[in-house]
Amino acid sequence: MDSASLLELLGLLGTFLCVILAVFLIAVPSRNALANRMFAGFLLLTALDISGWFMDAVWQANPLLDQMRIAAAFLQMPLFLGFVWFSCFEDEKLEPRHLVHLLPALVVAVSLALFSSADRSWLVIAVHLQYYIYIVAAIWTLACFRHILRNHFSSSRSRTLEWLTAMVAVSFFAHAVVVGRVVIVNVVGRDWLTALQVASALIVLAITLWIAFRALLSPDLFRGVDKVLASAASEIRQSGAGEDQPSASLDRLLAHIEERQPFLDPELSLSRLARQSGVPAKELSALINQRIGMHFFDFINGYRVDHASALLLAERDMTVTDVLYASGFNSKSSFNTAFKKHQGQTPSAWRKEASAKKNET
Repeated sequence: MDSASLLELLGLLGTFLCVILAVFLIAVPSRNALANRMFAGFLLLTALDISGWFMDAVWQANPLLDQMRIAAAFLQMPLFLGFVWFSCFEDEKLEPRHLVHLLPALVVAVSLALFSSADRSWLVIAVHLQYYIYIVAAIWTLACFRHILRNHFSSSRSRTLEWLTAMVAVSFFAHAVVVGRVVIVNVVGRDWLTALQVASALIVLAITLWIAFRALLSPDLFRGVDKVLASAASEIRQSGAGEDQPSASLDRLLAHIEERQPFLDPELSLSRLARQSGVPAKELSALINQRIGMHFFDFINGYRVDHASALLLAERDMTVTDVLYASGFNSKSSFNTAFKKHQGQTPSAWRKEASAKKNET
């Protein structure tokens, strides 16, 4: 099989998988149907884009349709950004104000249509620029939401957020491959174009298969709503509606934590601690961030690590796993990370060293 035939086969397989995944996302019952439909639209436009690898003759015979296909490809990234946004804010609705996010893509698409017969070399830069505008917006969305999680929750791990981060990273990698292909062709000539297109097709197929396997192995990523993200979105809205007048001092907050030990609750959030302590959420956030100078996440984990340290030393029969759950953590990885950050060692190493020092005295 020559390179051209292999490219057609890979393009056909990639298109088929994208369409199947899009149909699945549209048909599957989900509380977050809007994000799924955004991603389905992205996959369908991707399928339309890569169909040029095996339908080149068809598109060349219909130049107007081909022009529309190329213009439609610029809607891929707005849909991808929408998928990221509405996955984080699952209860938001699509509103007219969201249409402003289409502007970078529409500018490039309209320019492409107007200058279809002219020299469009400058449009290559515009195409890549509009991609980076959207990918930076997606990265900014995830970074802001991760920061919000750390400020509002004692456990900031979210499977959906990790999945979205991986998707953004994969998108960035795939686009880097496309840019690399263009650079290589300009340097070594078009003799390598087909081989490079085959390599790109293999990467697209691999990414599509990865998404398909994730959909099969973790269907909750598309069928349900991430509890952490949903709670965080609710926390964000509630935090803006708190009281403006301070009603409690830092001493009162610290006394409540020492007496009630709310940090032992693995689902502790800023609003839950606010309700328990009687300190308005807005004031509580200011106390922790400004007066103490820490994120809520690190602040609560500091108490958990102190509690875990006491248990590790006093309760020799308890395993490290028993200690982490008894201290309010809900995963070994988060426990080890927090413990090492606050104590400078892993829990096992700290217990061994602390026990040795205790025996010496």
